[in-house]
Amino acid sequence: MSEPSERSTPERARPIAVPVAVVEPIRGRSWAWILPIAAIALVAYLGVHTWRGQGTVITVRALEGHGLKSGDPLRYRGITVGDVTGVLLAPDLSSVDFSVRLDPAADRLARTGSRFWIVRPHLSLDSVQGLETIIGARYLEVLPGPEGGEPQAEFIALEEPPIAERIDPEGLEITLESKWRLGLAPGAPLGYRRIQIGSVLSVGLSSDATTVEYRVYVRPPFVQLVREKSRFWDVGGLAINLGMGGLEIEIDSLRSLLVGGIALATPPAGGEPVSTGHRFALHAEPEDEWLEWQPPLPVGSALLPIGTTLPRPLRAQVSWKKGLLRTTARRQGWVLLTSEGLLGPADLLKASEDARAGSAVLELAGQRFDLSLDPVWEGRGLARVRIGIEDASEWPSELVRSASAAEDCLVVADPAAPIALSAARLLPDPNGWRVDGALAFDPEWHGACVVARSDGRLVGILLIGDGGAVIARPPD
Repeated sequence: MSEPSERSTPERARPIAVPVAVVEPIRGRSWAWILPIAAIALVAYLGVHTWRGQGTVITVRALEGHGLKSGDPLRYRGITVGDVTGVLLAPDLSSVDFSVRLDPAADRLARTGSRFWIVRPHLSLDSVQGLETIIGARYLEVLPGPEGGEPQAEFIALEEPPIAERIDPEGLEITLESKWRLGLAPGAPLGYRRIQIGSVLSVGLSSDATTVEYRVYVRPPFVQLVREKSRFWDVGGLAINLGMGGLEIEIDSLRSLLVGGIALATPPAGGEPVSTGHRFALHAEPEDEWLEWQPPLPVGSALLPIGTTLPRPLRAQVSWKKGLLRTTARRQGWVLLTSEGLLGPADLLKASEDARAGSAVLELAGQRFDLSLDPVWEGRGLARVRIGIEDASEWPSELVRSASAAEDCLVVADPAAPIALSAARLLPDPNGWRVDGALAFDPEWHGACVVARSDGRLVGILLIGDGGAVIARPPD
């Protein structure tokens, strides 16, 4: 037997070890869940923002549609503040419901007291309204309710436009009473010297049916014309007089012929201004005296610029002993406490020439002061003395100036009842300005403050003497 060869059969191959990956969890937090939550929050924010940006939706109910349709605007003060988004008949078919979406900036219009009406061509005996809607589209108009009213979502539209489209809170509402209706209708004008200053809002019986009541609105610029002693009378209809000269027909105006009218007159001493709710009698005819009244009263939306105040002069009386019998003489007027002392008429702040030495006494604010000392300044009929008054506010020196030309002023004694003084009534005078003699000031106004309506600064002191009234310029 032969020996095995050197090349023997190879040994069985050994298996090769294959590496195996071991998966181990990563230790720590995963932030992948934040992305979907952030996306949801962003979508919610955009949805709420979009919803809020669309404005409030309200319902306005009207008896008739008058051709108003979706897309027509809602207007206030001549600008668009919303639009009609839907028109539907009420479920009981008794009215038309308009869905109105307000602009976001106009949401406050949806509050208690707001009034809505459809603007359309409207012809009446005394007015023509809504002419622009003859060719253009109809639209809704709104008059907002009182400031601070509660939010409201449903409103009843007015059948006709309101008599006074804008009843300003600064205006005045008064009630006039008469035994019988005098031919006046809502919308009748209230006039002062034949200038319309207001209108009649409503006419009806009093709660006990004993009188006829007229609710009258006075516009803000003319509120000061109505005083406690004001008189009102009917000027509507025709006045026909047959005399030696023939037939005379008097008509105040065409409008007053159709809907009536009321006239107002206030006496020079008319009393304090009245507040809303004051009641007056309405007369059928005026007395001759009323037609002659010419009180100087302030007219305008504001007596003075915003932020300014009226001075508060103090009522003063000076008394002194004169003659051998030592009789007592007195003089009264007004003085103003300024930061530099009391300023007023010289005949109130210094002893009279006929006064016995040491007898002149000034009484004001419940105090008495000896006027034996000379004033610290005197000129142009005025004087200034160094006297301090307890519990009285001083008028700052920076609110005093000289007027280089005549200007509209207010004469102030009692701040509640100032008198207006037009620049046209002032004539140049060596001491300042002389008041037109047609304006007769009562001596009670001697020493009253005169302030400019342009800036509220003191420009003079009113002096009343035998020669009339003069506005004396304050010290420079």
